[in-house]
Amino acid sequence: MRPVVCVGLAALVTACAAGKSARGSGDPVTLEEGRRFTEAAVTVMQAYDLESRFQEAAALGRFASERARLLKDPGGEARLQVELGRVLSRQLRHEPGMDAAQVLDLLRRARRLAEDSGDALARVAALDAEGMFHYFDKLLAGKGEWAPIVALFEQSRDLAESSGDTRGHIVALFHLGLTQQFQEDFAGARSTFEHSLALSRGSRDALMESYNLRHLAGLAEDRGELQLALEQFEESLRLREQVGFRTGELFALVTVAQVRSRIEPKGTSALEPARKALALALELKDPSGEREARAVLGRIHLRREDATAALPFLEQSLSNAESHEDWLSTVDLLLDLTRAHALRGERARVEERLGRARAVATDHGLKASLAQVEKVERELARAP
Repeated sequence: MRPVVCVGLAALVTACAAGKSARGSGDPVTLEEGRRFTEAAVTVMQAYDLESRFQEAAALGRFASERARLLKDPGGEARLQVELGRVLSRQLRHEPGMDAAQVLDLLRRARRLAEDSGDALARVAALDAEGMFHYFDKLLAGKGEWAPIVALFEQSRDLAESSGDTRGHIVALFHLGLTQQFQEDFAGARSTFEHSLALSRGSRDALMESYNLRHLAGLAEDRGELQLALEQFEESLRLREQVGFRTGELFALVTVAQVRSRIEPKGTSALEPARKALALALELKDPSGEREARAVLGRIHLRREDATAALPFLEQSLSNAESHEDWLSTVDLLLDLTRAHALRGERARVEERLGRARAVATDHGLKASLAQVEKVERELARAP
């Protein structure tokens, strides 16, 4: 992403200079100049965001949206406020202690500004960004209902399609696919991801192509088509390396390791990408990446029936998930720890972990997680 940052910053400086020159000569800043400034600022913010450089992205967003406001460019101001809200939403998942209500208020104000401006690009982005805020609340913390989240993404998709916003259309489709996937409409999710993937390839959007491939691979893995899943995960990793999306590489390495481990449970080919993912997470200071990398290392050792090696990785990942209030991951990790203790014959610890997993899933309304708890209970009841 660093070349993108450099190009975007150059465009931003040029756009600022053009606006300053126009003001100095008494000529108004044109709509096209304002649009170039907004697009350059958004490009840099997105690049910073993908590198988890949230503070830099947010600082740029505040500066750029204030400039757009002073230039009386409501569409540009709305677009920049939306992107600022999107950055802060992602930062919420990495840095506990932020005020989620303030972020949601910012997103809602940005949406109203976008509606008032009549700018289709800003409206598409605003609907999608607010949808993603609620999506993460629902997925990770069990808050809210799916229907209003789906409605926001559907509105974003329809407006993007009717206004010719190809990128917005691709993104909204991908996010709709996520809602289908996590409501267990797997056939619908597959169709939606494939549609988004086709549009991504048609517009040569390697980043969105990588996202869609990653989730199609996840669906293939769930169907037991492990070789197809591995090929798609590896292609997603290659695309992320191509565009320099380092935090994305981290998560792609995790999924490659995970499927290799499933293909060869007793083998060691999964360890290299898992260790590389952990090293990259520590380098980038990415807590969610560190959580996933430690979790996959624990699961690899668990499949190799080495519970002693698995336990430290799983315990560290669990502590991370709980501190970040990622209740979905918390339940998964408690179940992994349950299996590890079962391998060691530690019945009291098995019961304790299972009880906590059930309580977390119940307290946060995680129905799919609760079903996984019940599955593990049945598995262990059959174990000798």
